[in-house]
Amino acid sequence: MYKRFSTKELKNIKNNFLQHFSNVIKKEKCNNLNEFFKRIFKQWNDIYYFERWEPTFRVSQNNWQIILIDEKERIELKINDLEKIELNNMLKLFMIGKNKNWSQKSIENILLEEFRQWKYSTIMGKPYLVYDIETTSDTNDVKQFKFLIWYSMQPQNDNTMSYEYIDRDWLSQFVKKLLDFDWYIIWFNNIWFDNPVCIYNAWLWQEEINILNNKSIDIFMFIRNLTGKRLKLNKVAETFIWSGKNLESWLEAEKLWKQYEETWDKKYLEDYKKYCKNDVRITALSLLYLLHFKKVFIEGDEILFDIPDLVKKWKSNLQKSDNETFSNQSIF
Repeated sequence: MYKRFSTKELKNIKNNFLQHFSNVIKKEKCNNLNEFFKRIFKQWNDIYYFERWEPTFRVSQNNWQIILIDEKERIELKINDLEKIELNNMLKLFMIGKNKNWSQKSIENILLEEFRQWKYSTIMGKPYLVYDIETTSDTNDVKQFKFLIWYSMQPQNDNTMSYEYIDRDWLSQFVKKLLDFDWYIIWFNNIWFDNPVCIYNAWLWQEEINILNNKSIDIFMFIRNLTGKRLKLNKVAETFIWSGKNLESWLEAEKLWKQYEETWDKKYLEDYKKYCKNDVRITALSLLYLLHFKKVFIEGDEILFDIPDLVKKWKSNLQKSDNETFSNQSIF
């Protein structure tokens, strides 16, 4: 999955595409863009560049278009002859350091500025809440998972993001709040995991799971139905907003919880809470990205959608396959 940028977006959105591309040009010992293309396309139409066996950049030509893919930034740029001239001028300015007057903002800053301008205070007129839970279990049976903590984010009337933390003592009250209010409940795989775990830990049953699921937007299922790919939260967030999880794996988070249980040292609990809260943050920002751009790019295809699609499309073909897992380890 990539972000497909225009040359204008390269100027307006903070990124390292030009830096990475200029390094490739220097590696080929070329002085300008035309010389670079002439040299590399002499024998091949697809050229890959690597660092330590990891792909970092790809350059391809296809009929009248040239495709540049920055694998580090997950940016794809398609250019025709006119855009090639513009890109060449941008590279010249970048290489001599005269690009500093470009007013670039990070995607996260762009989204948060628009959020503060009330652009994403509701989804189709309804308020929404983004949440994540942390759990522990020795099995993959969703009914056996033990709820530990919860973080949620909800837009406030003063156009700010408010985060709320609860522990096991407050789970039943918060679940009742979700069941009673008319809003969208948003998370990454909440249909198959988080919603049922919360319901079972609150000593409720399938009827209440259905109520939560009917008011949910599952970003994991939405992207899966949209692209046909089963993508992890970290991959989605790093592609969309260049920000990911603050721990390498779910196992590291579980280790923090065990250290807290063994020592009752609150520093482990605080690190555990930061992990959960950050997951809510990157999921909320990924949601804002989808609301803003209304498109994703994967394997060269541009897939467009609108807000009603975001609300409804995650439900299409909603069938749990035999290998569907309830464990959040596989997609987080």
